[in-house]
Amino acid sequence: MSPQRAAQPAIALTRTVVDASDADTVVERLRPLAELAPVFAEQAQILPYAAVMANAGDDEPHSQGEPVSRSGLLRHITPEFAQVAAQVLASGLAHWFQIRALGDAVSDVAPDATAFAHRDANFSLVLMGGSEAAVDALRARLEPFTEGTYLSFDSSLRPERIELAWPPQTLARLRRLKAIYDPESVFDDNFAISPAAAPAGSSGGIR
Repeated sequence: MSPQRAAQPAIALTRTVVDASDADTVVERLRPLAELAPVFAEQAQILPYAAVMANAGDDEPHSQGEPVSRSGLLRHITPEFAQVAAQVLASGLAHWFQIRALGDAVSDVAPDATAFAHRDANFSLVLMGGSEAAVDALRARLEPFTEGTYLSFDSSLRPERIELAWPPQTLARLRRLKAIYDPESVFDDNFAISPAAAPAGSSGGIR
């Protein structure tokens, strides 16, 4: 979703993949989306998986500059959240605001099986703009509805982002693993976590 311009209505852009090779099935699955609101334009193609992923290639157009981005994880889209999201869009301070679907196979994995613990989130939010202060203020309005953040969509490297990204138990486990496999913090780029401190009097690695 991008902000409304002048007297034009707001426009929502969706890229939806239907895992089916039958055209009638694809149309049937997409029809509910098309019926949500008046359609400005639409395009449907039967493509192999590799071609779907190729949309993030190096072809034109090329973006200019680095956007400011923040993210959040959301369990449900409630009327209260939708109202605040509409106000965020209407502010004109967000270049675009994206809602990505999670759930399904993501929630089939146990929360403590991997580094990604927020398996009960059904949606991922991405907010982008050109000003750190403005985007942070908009993100603060959405924060009461979110739990955690997805660091791949967060451009801020402030240390507190680490605390937002993982629940305390998960972060503690990752710090222990860091102390075992990377105690010297060789891997220290982007959102690097610090290793757990060795217990007092210990001369060996953490187990």
